[in-house]
Amino acid sequence: MGTSAAQALRRARELARVPVGASPPFAPERCCAPCGVVRLRRVPVQDAAAQVDRIPGGTAPGPRWILSVDRRVTPHTPQWNGAVALALAQTLLSREAAEAVDGELAEAVAAELLLPMRPFRLAARRTDLTMDGLRDLASRFSAPIRLTIRQWLRSGTWRGYALLWRVEHGVPVLRWRARSPGERFPDGAALGARAGELLATSSRLYETLRAGHAAHGVEEVRAQAGTVWWFTRFGLVHEDAGGRPRRAVLALVVLDRRP
Repeated sequence: MGTSAAQALRRARELARVPVGASPPFAPERCCAPCGVVRLRRVPVQDAAAQVDRIPGGTAPGPRWILSVDRRVTPHTPQWNGAVALALAQTLLSREAAEAVDGELAEAVAAELLLPMRPFRLAARRTDLTMDGLRDLASRFSAPIRLTIRQWLRSGTWRGYALLWRVEHGVPVLRWRARSPGERFPDGAALGARAGELLATSSRLYETLRAGHAAHGVEEVRAQAGTVWWFTRFGLVHEDAGGRPRRAVLALVVLDRRP
């Protein structure tokens, strides 16, 4: 991780601090003023659920922003909270950093703002590493699944990957991924890869798609150095893609976990 990325994450963690003993959920709007946002408005927004626009000129120290949230998004829902947190993350990152690594850094910063690490880690340590546990954490913090996974991986309670396979033209394609700090994705886990490039044809991924229920077990994985074995949990999710719900499978790859 570069110095600027580490600084952005550290700044986000400082801004997101909550009193000891405070209970989730934590509204991301509490970080607006420290991020330089002077106005929040609900208007039609194109291409995203929320965005920030820099106010030109001014004499105040640091940039000032207007935060716009699409008026079709219901306030204080996981979708709202995630959109606001992602927009606020843009105020802490340069344009280049925000767009780097497939948006990974922007999501990591947003996760810090929405899911403060100290209370989140305490909750994560008491949560089963299952799909139901993931949904429970996301519900408790009123956060999107993706940001919850990012923070869960960064919490140190387990080590591994999260891979989202979206069905396109009948084929599962990798469209989103997350990893524990310090881990590297195998070559077959590049964004846009088809499931067959990484997983065996007997993978429980296909069982989950076919039957619609969660599955877990040891998976045969094609890695550059040869075949490896991952303990993986699969769960069916529905993602909104251009206004159309699309079936997808989320895979939680558990390489190690803290007792």
